[in-house]
Amino acid sequence: MSSPRLHGLVRVSTDRQALHRQLDALHAQGVLDEHIIIERGVHGDDLRRDGLDELLRIVRAGDVVIVAEISRLGRRTSEVLALLRTLGDVGVTVRCLNPGMVFDGSAISTLLVTLLAAVAEMELETLRERTRQGIEAARQRGRVGGRPPSLTDLQRREVLRMSGEGRLAAEIAEIFACSERTIRRAVSGHR
Repeated sequence: MSSPRLHGLVRVSTDRQALHRQLDALHAQGVLDEHIIIERGVHGDDLRRDGLDELLRIVRAGDVVIVAEISRLGRRTSEVLALLRTLGDVGVTVRCLNPGMVFDGSAISTLLVTLLAAVAEMELETLRERTRQGIEAARQRGRVGGRPPSLTDLQRREVLRMSGEGRLAAEIAEIFACSERTIRRAVSGHR
């Protein structure tokens, strides 16, 4: 009997998020790079997950899928349970490293995964709600999101004056230590 193939699934929501923590955890478990599927820019709420689709195509009975944490499988409890059932139906075991547990389709592992996935979903919703509340509180104090403008009103007027004199956008941008695009927007926004 051959030993089970180990597969890893790594997911990050944005391209800026680091994968190292998840990859290191999978490597420590003996998962080879060629058996690790990486999903970048995929939110847990996304319905289409190409990496997950690829994983489902390549696993076979007896294989083990390893994830660093339960939230890497999905954000919603129902979707995590559905995925685990799908993998279990083809004879694939799922190991979650944090906390250390194996989903083998038994009643106790189903209960534990349901609880863990529900807690992860609650944490996400709590974070989203706090973010919404923080944005609303800032709006009520007159603050809006986004970057502050590159130029003050006084600087914008001076840009218009200099542009009216025939100075090039590159020259004006150098004077105000900003991009040419900022200068072009200031000039075109005034017309």
